[in-house]
Amino acid sequence: MTKNSDRLLIDCLEVTKPTRERFQEWRDGGLDCVHVTLSIWENARETLSTIGKWNRIFANNSDLIALAHNAEDIESIAASGRTAVIFGCQNTSLFEDDIDLVEIFCELGVRIVQLTYNVQNNIGSGCWEEDDHGISQFFGRNVIQEMNRHGVLIDISHCGLTTSFDAAELSERSIAITHANPSEFVGFDVELNKRNKPTDLIKLVVEKGGVIGLSVYPKIMRGGSNSTLDNFCDMVEWTVDKFGINAVGFGTDYYTGYSEESIVWWRAGRWARESPLKIPNKFSPWPDWFQTPADFTKLLEALSDRSFTDQDIELIAGGNWFRLFRESFVPLVQSNQ
Repeated sequence: MTKNSDRLLIDCLEVTKPTRERFQEWRDGGLDCVHVTLSIWENARETLSTIGKWNRIFANNSDLIALAHNAEDIESIAASGRTAVIFGCQNTSLFEDDIDLVEIFCELGVRIVQLTYNVQNNIGSGCWEEDDHGISQFFGRNVIQEMNRHGVLIDISHCGLTTSFDAAELSERSIAITHANPSEFVGFDVELNKRNKPTDLIKLVVEKGGVIGLSVYPKIMRGGSNSTLDNFCDMVEWTVDKFGINAVGFGTDYYTGYSEESIVWWRAGRWARESPLKIPNKFSPWPDWFQTPADFTKLLEALSDRSFTDQDIELIAGGNWFRLFRESFVPLVQSNQ
């Protein structure tokens, strides 16, 4: 499939270990922009070190990738034949207990931050918590205001339901579900069913201008590792029919390059010695039609065989994310001018 020069292809969540081989796969798949994860449980100091490592990675791979701070950067990097990288974090641990750190990390390029990662923190509750008391009255609300003010997009992919609804209602700006699938389509017979989102929550997010990134992560996809390309395209069609063409993008949650020991860190962090989940700490094989991001070409070809117009595919491939990034990655006062 030839790349449409007017179309941006954006993957709004990958947790891939950064190597040149991965960056070449992005180019082979025609990816113009990838939102990467800097940290999950890491604090401010540790996240700063990760940014330092990425700075060296950019210098050593400047022919393939570059850091994007805003929508204009994404366009210019893509036009140069490279992949734009957006810094993101899957938890607010990098802010510690200091709202001034929101502005500091924003200035360093962090543009998307998930409020909670599975469990309770100072902001709110994660999707694994039995009791979700929502966004905390003081720190949580203030962090949301700071993220709004400085142009950091709020992500609720791993948040609990009350926390997610609170975030959508409290935020002055659109928020995102960067990597999750609709529970109503997928059902609950999947390993990590709490990670997916109910219809009323997705509806609220998209009514306020947000986007949901559909994921190929086997543990949250109907059929798991055996899910077919047709299954995934069915989900794209279902989601577009339910929420509108302007609401849907990709957020694969693709990861590779890590040992299975990393799963314990992702699930337990420093707050436990082992994962609280009653499922094995093992990687699920990726479906045969999506082994690496280079397989985005197969996905777009399959969607083009469906009922979508070229303009529809342009929006799903990256146009919806780009619109949200253009609106979100600027200070609040600037965005209202």
